[in-house]
Amino acid sequence: MHFSQFVTRAAGFLGLASRQFDPDSSVYKDPETGLTFASYTNDRGISFRVAIPQDIPTGDKIFDTVLQIEAPNSIGWAGFAWGGHMTYNPLAIVWANGTNNVVLTSRIAYGYYSPPEYADSHYTVLKTGTHINATHFQITVKCQGCSRWGDEDIGFTEIDPEYDSTLAYAYSDHPVDTPSDETSSFGIHDSLGHPVYALGTQAKNADFAAKVAAL
Repeated sequence: MHFSQFVTRAAGFLGLASRQFDPDSSVYKDPETGLTFASYTNDRGISFRVAIPQDIPTGDKIFDTVLQIEAPNSIGWAGFAWGGHMTYNPLAIVWANGTNNVVLTSRIAYGYYSPPEYADSHYTVLKTGTHINATHFQITVKCQGCSRWGDEDIGFTEIDPEYDSTLAYAYSDHPVDTPSDETSSFGIHDSLGHPVYALGTQAKNADFAAKVAAL
């Protein structure tokens, strides 16, 4: 059971169901892509945004997502964890390579060392919404395999937009070892956080597949 589900159900038993914890995310309507995101910006000025389809499967929660990260060029790298913690869930790690290229790599962490590549989550960079200028870089990607992960041995974990989701981010001011190489190793983060996202009320998009295909 997700922690947020537990809190909601426990509150119901205590007669507190009308009291809701405010999410950390807010609605962001992106004028460039036309997508609506649930967005969180940390105190370093890095924005982590998630968009999902309007219609979510009622069984296994397998659906495409869109992730958009905007960050100052002074950041060495930024990372996003779909499961809300560092290990055993899909990670997206992003950095600027020079002045005209943004790199994103799919990773998974198993401990306190540079996480290896992760083939079960596939990211497609969307040209619209991906760019770099004199102060910031931004990348927008579609992810297949970020809403549900795991296997028959360890079980599956999934994002259920009916409940608020605790996701996670990290960043470092130190650059990766080889910025031109998406398989580059990198050091430990300087800071991290675990914002709560209201995906069900802030991130849903009608005609999601058609909108994403046009980007």
